[in-house]
Amino acid sequence: MVADYRIEHWTSACSVVGSSKDSAITISVNNRAATRQAIINTLSRKGYKLIERSTWHAKPPRDMLTPASWDYRDVVIHHAGHSYTCAVNARGAIEQIQKAQEYDMKKFYDIGYHYAVSCSGELIEARDIRYTGSHVAGENTGKIGIVLLENLAEAGEAWQQEYSRKSLWEKLRGSLDIARDAVAFNHATPTKMQIDALLALIETLIEYFNITALGGHREYQLLAPGNEGRACPGRYGMQVVKEMRAKFRLGAPSK
Repeated sequence: MVADYRIEHWTSACSVVGSSKDSAITISVNNRAATRQAIINTLSRKGYKLIERSTWHAKPPRDMLTPASWDYRDVVIHHAGHSYTCAVNARGAIEQIQKAQEYDMKKFYDIGYHYAVSCSGELIEARDIRYTGSHVAGENTGKIGIVLLENLAEAGEAWQQEYSRKSLWEKLRGSLDIARDAVAFNHATPTKMQIDALLALIETLIEYFNITALGGHREYQLLAPGNEGRACPGRYGMQVVKEMRAKFRLGAPSK
């Protein structure tokens, strides 16, 4: 059978005492689907059944997606924003991911993120990991996008991080959003179940890809073409970002 992809499957697992990822041997597999499934299986062994696209009835992409370079090195943390509050169960989380896909498909071919994590600890497959995401404007190559399904920003953060940098015309055009942001007090802080699920997901991704950096959307956006400010993932989301960087000893975003 002819392989449709040549995959570099990297793993941190070791079979020799004292070995490390630096001495790991590259393993090539003949289909990216194998790595996607291995991620799902690993999460299952850790107690997390990934809610796959077929389970939440994801709409098919509007057009062909770009195959990922498969050299994923960054994890980008997002939050869903002001129109989201914590779902209490899997059904609520599915409704949220459907809402996120519907919103993203107004301008993208599919939902932009690769994974989502609900407040109650459900892990959800968003865009298939085999395809480049659409979650950092202008620079998505090599970046895995994870969205936390609630609002983690304080009121006024969008003004501080985004609109204060824009021209007068852009401020006038965004006046309604600025007004909404000023009174957006429905923020939350991540739950323990959500943090635990996020830890398991990042740990698993590190096993399968050579992840070297982790950051918040706002950090990556300032490095991307245009240097656009973003409030995402909010103050409380950035606390999670710093916690995860320290936990996994990953670097901050850089050029």
